[in-house]
Amino acid sequence: MVIILALLAAVVIFVLLGLKIVPQTENWLVERLGKYNRTLSAGVHIIIPIFDRVAHKENILERQLPVKAVPTITKDNVQIEIKLAILYRVTDASRAWYRIKNIDQAIETIITGIVRSTIGHSDLDDVQSNRRTLSETIETDIKHVTEEWGIILTRVEIVDVEVDAETRAAMQLQLNAERTRRALVREAEGKRQAANLAADAELYTAQKQAEAQMVLAKAQAFSVQAVAEAINNGGESAINFDIKKIQAEAIKTLGTQVGSKLILLPADLLDTLSSVASGLISK
Repeated sequence: MVIILALLAAVVIFVLLGLKIVPQTENWLVERLGKYNRTLSAGVHIIIPIFDRVAHKENILERQLPVKAVPTITKDNVQIEIKLAILYRVTDASRAWYRIKNIDQAIETIITGIVRSTIGHSDLDDVQSNRRTLSETIETDIKHVTEEWGIILTRVEIVDVEVDAETRAAMQLQLNAERTRRALVREAEGKRQAANLAADAELYTAQKQAEAQMVLAKAQAFSVQAVAEAINNGGESAINFDIKKIQAEAIKTLGTQVGSKLILLPADLLDTLSSVASGLISK
């Protein structure tokens, strides 16, 4: 009975030693007699105690390397420092553990060489304006290396570009000159637009004045034509009446003014002038 209980206890201990529960965020590497055997993913697994052992527990969560400044020189011989944000995730725990000793340091070393090579083919202005393109180039160049190590780069981002003090001062001068140029161009453009608007306004005024004069001339021509037609249709007596009426009003006005002298003209002279005027109009 004691032997049976001992055997049962040994079996229970053996099973408990072989029972492995892997959390969701890890992969476990199992070695059998010192040689890699298999990778345990999340869940419950059974291994053979004594023969099998868990050699390494690899975290498969996405991780970020510390931001590190990489000194480099651009194509136009400007010394700059590139700060990169590098995020990666382990996809094959066995490769990440057995093929590389310090994976973080290895990634930093490889990326430093790739960054210097990539930036060396770009001008400073291209580095400043095409960060996303450079990041994609760096990510593509390092992809074949990371596959051998069983990892995947989820993000490579240029977070900052630092230049030396002299270059920064020169860039500031260039920026100020560009701002001045833009201000002058905008001022000239504003003056040109104002001149165009003023010219358009003058042209519009001239056109409207010309149209008004044309309308007035047409009205006067119509009036003269109407008077001529009236005379031709027997309206000469009416015209003479209007002329005499105007003369009477003029004599009355002269008489009411202070210090004015009233000059009375012979009636036959007025008739003569009226006849002459009628004759001229009829012609």
